[in-house]
Amino acid sequence: MHGLEPFVRSLTVEQQEGITINHVREMTESLLHPQKKRESTMIAMRKKLRKPLGEFVDCFWYSNGERRPYEKERVLPTGCVDLIFKLREDKSVRVFENDSAKPIGGAVVSGVYTRHFTIDTTQPSPTIGVHFKPAGAAPFLALPVSEVMDQHICLEELWGQQAGVMRERLTNAKSVASMFRILEQGLLERMAEPSHDFRVVTNAVDKFASSVTLNVNAVRESMGFSAKRFIRRFHEAVGITPKRFCRIQRFQTVLDRMLGDEPIQWVNVALDNGYFDQSHLIRDFREFSGVTPMEYQPVETGQKNHMVPKP
Repeated sequence: MHGLEPFVRSLTVEQQEGITINHVREMTESLLHPQKKRESTMIAMRKKLRKPLGEFVDCFWYSNGERRPYEKERVLPTGCVDLIFKLREDKSVRVFENDSAKPIGGAVVSGVYTRHFTIDTTQPSPTIGVHFKPAGAAPFLALPVSEVMDQHICLEELWGQQAGVMRERLTNAKSVASMFRILEQGLLERMAEPSHDFRVVTNAVDKFASSVTLNVNAVRESMGFSAKRFIRRFHEAVGITPKRFCRIQRFQTVLDRMLGDEPIQWVNVALDNGYFDQSHLIRDFREFSGVTPMEYQPVETGQKNHMVPKP
């Protein structure tokens, strides 16, 4: 999803509005494979959103759903919620439970996961989605985000008929830009007024994002909340506890460091990110990804949270 992010972010709103499926395919081919002509997965993103959506949504994204050279894809935890819409009526989001792929639906809420999960890639379909910021989904779901933790749920269970109406409008849209406008309008219609406690939680999220080594109790005390109240409100808004959220953000920071240009000194990476030592980092990494740092390999550049599972 994130391979074209710097390019798309650099466009003006007017330029983003003019993006069509063919335009983005051409941009993908020229940017990612300037010397090589072949069919590739096309990704479009939009981060500049109508107010106040930018406060809650990280980005809208679109994929043309090219067939993958593998049958399963492991998705790593991010601490965020996604809405996912399959744009072919006969296709469904399919998530593995044990050894079998379970169809969830064509419009799905992917809750905050505390671990990795695996999706079925054998039935490709054009797909569009909303990637929320941490806690950003809370005003749109009409229930505590913790109730969809570690789950994929059919959006119709939460939104009723509006989920099907939105999916139909997205399916009939003629361009990526018009799809993004449909998502904007649909979210604005669903948005509830955030509470005071929600604002406290988002302030805490911002503090945790500023430094992965911050102490949870110190942040909680600065907010003036009791431990019990802070954990409950954070869990309801973000979907997981503050400590689990901070561990996932620390894991994400390590992924960024691994995919950067600087040489990796694992002892320094561990200490810089609040791990006791290198073995502590490896244990956490394995818990969230299912592999060691040495075994980690994303499916492609720019998609750090997607990898092919080990056989």
